[in-house]
Amino acid sequence: METSKRFIIIDFCNYDDYPMGGYLSFAKNLMTAFGNDIALAGITTDKTDPIGKWFVKIIDGIKFDYFAFACYSDKTAKRIIPDRLANYYYIRKYRNEILKLSLDNVFVQRQEVLMGLKDFGYKNTCYCFAGLENPLAVSKYWYAQYIAKYAERKFFKRLVHVQTILASGDTEAIREMILRSNGMISKDVVNQFPSRINTDIFKPDNKPESRIKIRIPANITLVVTTGRLSWLKGWKFMIDSFKIFEMKEPGSLFYFIGDGEDARKIEEYIHESKLDGKVVMAGRKDAREVALYLNASDLFIMGSYKEGWSTSLIEAIACGVPACVTNFSSANSIIIEGKNGFVIDEHITNLFAEGMIKSSLIPAPVYNDNVKPYAVNRLKEEMLKIWQLV
Repeated sequence: METSKRFIIIDFCNYDDYPMGGYLSFAKNLMTAFGNDIALAGITTDKTDPIGKWFVKIIDGIKFDYFAFACYSDKTAKRIIPDRLANYYYIRKYRNEILKLSLDNVFVQRQEVLMGLKDFGYKNTCYCFAGLENPLAVSKYWYAQYIAKYAERKFFKRLVHVQTILASGDTEAIREMILRSNGMISKDVVNQFPSRINTDIFKPDNKPESRIKIRIPANITLVVTTGRLSWLKGWKFMIDSFKIFEMKEPGSLFYFIGDGEDARKIEEYIHESKLDGKVVMAGRKDAREVALYLNASDLFIMGSYKEGWSTSLIEAIACGVPACVTNFSSANSIIIEGKNGFVIDEHITNLFAEGMIKSSLIPAPVYNDNVKPYAVNRLKEEMLKIWQLV
C-alpha cells in the first residue's frame, strides 16, 4: 500500500488486550491484515507510554504509529465518567495533536468517535457498525436510555457524510437500523461486512492434549462461553440454564472466558446459586488461550440479548465446537441446526438447557466450512473492494 493510502483507526482500546469485545477484535484483525500501513489512536494501559503525542509502539511484533489519549487501569470496568463520554472528550482535546500525523483515511467503529471527528477534515471515512443496536439504549449506565434516541438522531445526521458504511450484522438487524434512521440512511449505502477471525489460531485441535494443558479431566463435560462479562451477554441466563443442564449431566463444568463490568456480580451469583467449583471465572485470555479452551470443551454457549456479527461464535465453530445460542443477530447465519449447533428462539432456561444437551451430542469437530470465508487473511482484499482509499 502506498504511504499516501495509509489509514488511522481511532477507538477506545489499547489495541492489545483491553477492553475485550468486538471493537477490539475487529481492530486487531485489521492490524493483522494491514500491518503498519495503519496508525492507531486510543488509550493505553502501559504507564510508560507517552500521553498526548505520537510515538512508535510495538504490538504483536509490529511497529505502529501510536497516539494515546490517556492511561487507563485495565482492572476498572465501570467508571464514574462513562467511557463513551471520555472518548469523545479526549478526541476533541487532542484534535490538533492527532492531526499532526497527516493522513486522509480514517476507520471508525464507535458513534462518539464519529461525532468527535466532525471538523477533523479527513477526506475518506469508513464507519463500521460493530453492532446495529443503539448503544446507549443498552448501556451499562441506566441514565443513558434517556438520551439514546436524541443521540442516535445526531449520529445519523453525521453518518450521512461518511464515504463508506460497513455493518457487522445480519440482514434483519441492518433493516432495523435503517428504519431507525427515518430515511437518513439508505440500504444502498450500507455494506454487510461480517467480523473476521484468525483461522491460523481458531481451528480444530487435539482435545485430550488441550485438556491436559488447562488441567481438565477427560471424563468431565466442559461448557465454555467467551467474551465480555455484561448483562447484555446473558450471563445470569446462561448460569441458570447450566444449573439445569448440570442436573442432567452431573459433574459438568462451566467456564467463563473473558472480563467485563459484571465480573463481581457473576462471582456473587455463582456463590448464591451454590455453583462454586462448577462455574469457573477463568478471566481474560489472549487469542491462543481462548482457542485452547474452546478445543478442550464439549460445548460452547451464548445467551446474548443483542449481538452484531458474533466473533465469539465464529471462533467456536471454527474450532469445531458444537454451540447452543440464543436467537441474536447473525446466529441463524452461523449456526446450521443439527450440524454445528442449535439456536433457541426464547430466553427460557428449560428450553436452552435442552438445546445444550442436543448440541453437546453433535459429534466434534462440527461442520465449520460456512465460517471459513470469514478468515482474516481475506480481510484486506475484501475490505479494499468496498472502501477505496485515497
